[in-house]
Amino acid sequence: MSDHASHETASAASDASLFTAVEVEQFGSDDVKAGGDIGKMLAALFLYTVIAMSIASWWTWSSIREAQAKHSAPAADAHEHGESHDSADSATMTEPKAE
Repeated sequence: MSDHASHETASAASDASLFTAVEVEQFGSDDVKAGGDIGKMLAALFLYTVIAMSIASWWTWSSIREAQAKHSAPAADAHEHGESHDSADSATMTEPKAE
C-alpha cells in the first residue's frame, strides 16, 4: 500500500503550478532580453569575421603581388640584356662578308 500512497502524493504535487503568473511573465521578458543580446552578439561576430577576412584577403593579395614583382624584376632585367645580345648576334650574322 505504500507504493500507492507515494503515487498519490506525486500526482498531487504535479497538479499544482510550478511557477506563479508573475514568474512566468518575468521568464518571458528575460527570454526576450536574452534573445536580443544573442542577436547583437551574432551580428558583432559576423562583422568581426567580415573585417578579419577582408584584412586577410588584402594581406594575401598584396603579398602575392609583391612576390610576383620581385620575381618578374630580375627576369625583366635578364630579358633586356638577352635581347641586346640577341640583336648584336643577329647583326653580326647578317653583315655581308668582305671579299
